[in-house]
Amino acid sequence: MAQKRPSSDNQASDSKGRQVEDNHGLVQHCDRLEDLSNSLHQELSTLRRVSIRKQNSIDSLQQKLSELRHQNQELEEQLQECQARILKLTFANDLSDTTVIQEFVRIRDNLSNWCEGLPDIIYYSDSDLRGALEGFKCCLQITQDLDTHAQMLLEAQSELLMHITFCRLWRGFLQTLIPGISSSDEALLRELYAGLLSQQSGEDSESAKIWKWSTRRAYVACQRYEKRMNEECINIIDDLHNLFSWFDFGGQVNWANKMARFIEDILKPVVGLVTQISNSSAYYGWQWYGEAFFPERVVRKYHLEQFIVQDSRTHHRIRVANFESLPDETPVGELLIVIFPALFRCANNGHEHLLLEKAVILTRVVEEVPSQKISEKRS
Repeated sequence: MAQKRPSSDNQASDSKGRQVEDNHGLVQHCDRLEDLSNSLHQELSTLRRVSIRKQNSIDSLQQKLSELRHQNQELEEQLQECQARILKLTFANDLSDTTVIQEFVRIRDNLSNWCEGLPDIIYYSDSDLRGALEGFKCCLQITQDLDTHAQMLLEAQSELLMHITFCRLWRGFLQTLIPGISSSDEALLRELYAGLLSQQSGEDSESAKIWKWSTRRAYVACQRYEKRMNEECINIIDDLHNLFSWFDFGGQVNWANKMARFIEDILKPVVGLVTQISNSSAYYGWQWYGEAFFPERVVRKYHLEQFIVQDSRTHHRIRVANFESLPDETPVGELLIVIFPALFRCANNGHEHLLLEKAVILTRVVEEVPSQKISEKRS
């Protein structure tokens, strides 16, 4: 029995050693946990400080954003006030209808005098007239056959040449909203203006009008506009030279002096007028009247109030007072041509355009309109 004790002592010793090792391991594990806890605590503290700083930055940015929004609102209100003042000032100092009328009438009178100063055409043929008009590349505003035009060269040469020449000026400068503008540029401006209107309420439509007016003025002020206008002036002079070269005049014409006068008295005033119109906030338009306004090409008494009617024989205006006691349907004569178009100031929002100057028409006054035409009209 005494021999078995050492074995028991060894077992007790081993058990005690393992317990010491386990305790030591637990202590080390606890130390690591404590270190980890301290590390996490430090990281959390760091994150908390960073979060506080970030939140302070966010709060500061939000405050600045709020201030900027407030400033932006104030600037928008100031901008609207400035635009309203500019618009009022613009309209107050804008091109007046009276100025437009006076300039147009002056151009019309100068062109009349210029054409009347040409010698009579002593020889022409239908083929000459056809070639002249086709080469001129300018459609007349009354649909007649060339024989009728050729006949008018005999009795109303000046008026026909006035009409042809003004048609060329109208095509070059007056037909478009902004003379000299290319079709692509005009389409772009229309698209931008339509897009601007679609983004604004009715109350802000004045801003769109200011933009459109300012854009037109900017285009007119650019070199491209000036270049195109100069090119068109050269083209018009060349076309007139080609037109008149088809006819034999009864006297010598100093075409250099004649064209120099045309440039000074007609072409430059036209360019000046259309430039003023393009810079204006108002819009002006021209109305040619076709044969639908003159059934059977008969000019009647009521036309004397709607148009400036000239007698092809006397070249004077026919007054409505001469037919005062007659019915409105009373025939006055036969329409030959609409010499000059009517001038209107275009209205917005569905309002009617304002007539500023009546169209000028030429009539062959007759003692009696053929009974066939009268009966056809009444039927």
